[in-house]
Amino acid sequence: MGVPFYNFADLHHDALRTEIKNRISDIIDNNAFVEGPFNTKFEEEFASKQKAKHCLLVANGTDALEIGLLAYGIKAGDKVGVPGITFYATAEAVLNIGAIPVWIDVDPVAGLLCPQSLERVHKDHGLNAVMPVHIYGLPAPMDAINNFCQANDIFVVEDAAQAQGTYYDNGQPVGSGPNLTTFSFYPTKNLSAFGDAGGILTNDAELAKKVVVIRNHGRGDEQSMGRNSRCDHMQAAILHAKLEEIDGHNNNRKKVAEKYNYELQGLPVATLPEKYICLSSWHLYPVQCDSIETREKLMHHLKEKEIGCTPFYEKTLSQEPALAEYSGEDSNALNFAGRTLCLPVNPFVSDSEVKEVAQAIKEFFN
Repeated sequence: MGVPFYNFADLHHDALRTEIKNRISDIIDNNAFVEGPFNTKFEEEFASKQKAKHCLLVANGTDALEIGLLAYGIKAGDKVGVPGITFYATAEAVLNIGAIPVWIDVDPVAGLLCPQSLERVHKDHGLNAVMPVHIYGLPAPMDAINNFCQANDIFVVEDAAQAQGTYYDNGQPVGSGPNLTTFSFYPTKNLSAFGDAGGILTNDAELAKKVVVIRNHGRGDEQSMGRNSRCDHMQAAILHAKLEEIDGHNNNRKKVAEKYNYELQGLPVATLPEKYICLSSWHLYPVQCDSIETREKLMHHLKEKEIGCTPFYEKTLSQEPALAEYSGEDSNALNFAGRTLCLPVNPFVSDSEVKEVAQAIKEFFN
């Protein structure tokens, strides 16, 4: 029967489509295309949901990262710590403002930034900022990271592109802490637009003002230059419409992840520790194979059975040709890369589909 990796048909059901079409029609009638009432509504409600004081919509998740660094005053030549396992955009944002990425190693189980590596890298390189990434929707160890960075005057921009619906170890939602936190609302994310969109959360009113200035050509501050990174009104209207259902969808993802953890017990693939069941947004459900070769064969086997799956983080950032000149630590990252396969964890995966996926994996190893 097959199991889809994404399920846009159920996500964009008839009632949601009708609501969004009505909103877009109103936007056209009122000629409010770039920014409008839905931008303000979404910013207020999303900030409230994430327990932050300010939400600022921007054009996309990569811009959110860049603007976050610029709001902190990071400039050309500054050094920014980036975990070795993450999407290219995290390092791209650093390079786009002329700063220098420095690799920080990850823990070998979840692939999240390692606080001990952060300490060593700062000692060797002298970091101005660090960008922890909540990969897969797993919360990075922010207590240890924040304690060290606050003691050493290091700015922190959290890359929460995959982490809408994620909770820190203290039970508070990602984005509620002391740092600038950035989100992507790309169409495949848990909370998704119908195109590119991004957001920044902060509890600092002065930082929020800087973001507002930067995202709109520097307007509002005669001494500043900015960029065009406004979120268009249609995408804001779509995001606002989807807010009503997002908690239910994220809860469903957690239930699917919990079922996978149960069904995959005893198999030679590594699942994530149980503590993440309640903390993660489960944007992705990763399993780690013992080698790149095993992962390739398992992926081929599942795709033959029409089960959606995709590899994530096949390379470390240091292995990207355009980033080979940069240094830091990444021994764990090099071992981690290439062995992860992500299984379907969209909100509409049924119990029977989880069992179908698990059975296919059992057949492969038998």
